[in-house]
Formats: sequence, structure tokens, C-alpha cells
Amino acid sequence: MNAAEANVLLTKAALVDRWMKFGTPQELAAAAKEWAIVLAAVPLDIALEALAAHYSTERRSIMPADIVDFAPPLRSSSHAGNITEQRLARERAEITS
Repeated sequence: MNAAEANVLLTKAALVDRWMKFGTPQELAAAAKEWAIVLAAVPLDIALEALAAHYSTERRSIMPADIVDFAPPLRSSSHAGNITEQRLARERAEITS
């Protein structure tokens, strides 16, 4: 997610959450920049799904961690990531066998 996408996300959040209001466009832009850093690996469509899911059951304001928790885990293309994924797959198979 980039800052422009985070701006969209925060604007939508502000439409349903009175605590997510920003006083000036500059404050919204600054918040969007920081949220984009935390949510860099989360696509906007997934973040918007997380937003809708969050506010359908929660009264508290959404935080970046709520969105990260909602997003599916990213697959690593690194060798170490592949080894970890293989190990986890083996462990899952052992548990379910």
C-alpha cells in the first residue's frame, strides 16, 4: 500500500468512525504516509475488506495491526522462507495424520 491508497483507507474509516477524523488535509496526508509504511505489504483491496470486517463487529477504532492480522500471510520467495514454509507444511501434515 502506498500513501495515496492509505489516504483512501483512512478517508473511508473516517466516514464510519467519528474518532478517525483529521483536522486538516495535511494531517490526513501525514497519517496516510505513516499507515502506508506499516501496511506496505497489504494491498488496498484487502485493507478495505479488513476495514469493513472490523467495523461490522468492533466499536473501537481500527489500527494498522487489525488490518495486518486480517490480511493473508505473504509467501516468501527467499530460500529461507521456502524452507520455513516446507517445514510448516510437514508439521501440519504430521498433526493431521
